[in-house]
Amino acid sequence: MTEETLLTTYARSWNGHDAPSCAGCFAEAARREYRVVRPCSPTGEGLRTVSGREAIAADIGMVMHAVPDLSIEVVSAAYASDRRLWTEWRLRGTHTEDWDRWRADGRRIEVLGVSVFRISNDGFQEERLYWDSAFARGRREGLPGLRPEGPVGAPG
Repeated sequence: MTEETLLTTYARSWNGHDAPSCAGCFAEAARREYRVVRPCSPTGEGLRTVSGREAIAADIGMVMHAVPDLSIEVVSAAYASDRRLWTEWRLRGTHTEDWDRWRADGRRIEVLGVSVFRISNDGFQEERLYWDSAFARGRREGLPGLRPEGPVGAPG
């Protein structure tokens, strides 16, 4: 599959709210790595990595559940000779369901981010995600909307 076909399939799967199809774009032992403070994590918590198709599908499914009307737009993309695909994307939607400690408040969100993919013959080997997590919260200041510290349900 070419990098263009792979990216198109991935974006269409996001917009079709089909987490298993999104994960199907990844190689079996692939990983998604959040290179930002997670939107629902305490400040200073380490970065998060999700490994394997099944875990990737579950991770993407949580985002789709929290923002059920989400849409993804690929703003730009470039392919490098080292088999890396660089994309700039925009996610829009309404945060209607809790996601870990990130409490739903019905707020419209718009997140601009970058994903850097490492590609193999089996699909994406790796996705590194970068964005300003304050925008994901729909706010620029403080951390309103987060539940107090304590046990966490699903990873976010």
